[in-house]
Amino acid sequence: MRVIGTAGHVDHGKSTLVRALSGIDPDRLQEEKKRGMTIDLGFAWIELPVPTADGQSQLEPVGIVDVPGHIDFIKNMLAGVGGIDAAMLIIAADEGVMPQTREHLAILDLLAVPAGLVALTKVDLIDDPEWLELVELDIAALLEPTSLADAPIVPVSATTGKGLIDLRATLSSLLGQLAPRRNRARPRLPVDRVFSLSGFGTVVTGTLLDGQVAVGDAVELLPAGHSARIRGLQTHKQQVQEG
Repeated sequence: MRVIGTAGHVDHGKSTLVRALSGIDPDRLQEEKKRGMTIDLGFAWIELPVPTADGQSQLEPVGIVDVPGHIDFIKNMLAGVGGIDAAMLIIAADEGVMPQTREHLAILDLLAVPAGLVALTKVDLIDDPEWLELVELDIAALLEPTSLADAPIVPVSATTGKGLIDLRATLSSLLGQLAPRRNRARPRLPVDRVFSLSGFGTVVTGTLLDGQVAVGDAVELLPAGHSARIRGLQTHKQQVQEG
């Protein structure tokens, strides 16, 4: 399964756009809802028709990791984008490029994220087409020296729904151009979050980058070298025996 990660400045509409695309609210913590900002990583998923090598398309589940934009939570952002296949850089049309836009883009560039697009959000707030043109020119200049130099810019409004169809189509095209992940049958799952649930024990979340795992498998936790056994598996809130 392919995974897309959001990036961008605080309050530029990352979580709102994820919710508009997927119908899933990635902000699950009371503190996030109270403050109106993402603090921890959020997760959602959508199904997209991804182009195949034979010129057809195949409906595939695509995971979305929603990261916080505030400078105080940059560690959480780093944890979220470590295993993504493509980035969705969110930039609000009314503010344009801001400090965390630059910082998140620099991180994506350092991690050599192979593909991405820019979602130019909140276009419903802009009446002046010349302003939008200037913002897009500024974004293109910002992207030019980075790994996302050729990233398409998609104007969108999560509030009115404008541009959402174009955004989904652009995401589909982008994912269809990616090289298949190498499967060396060596399961690796970078951990995004760790927490405990009464009756379940320790729960970890992440993206399986290689191989398969199954309930009952013994695993090793690196770099500590601790051993553990998988008691249960979930993907997209569904219980599975292997994945």
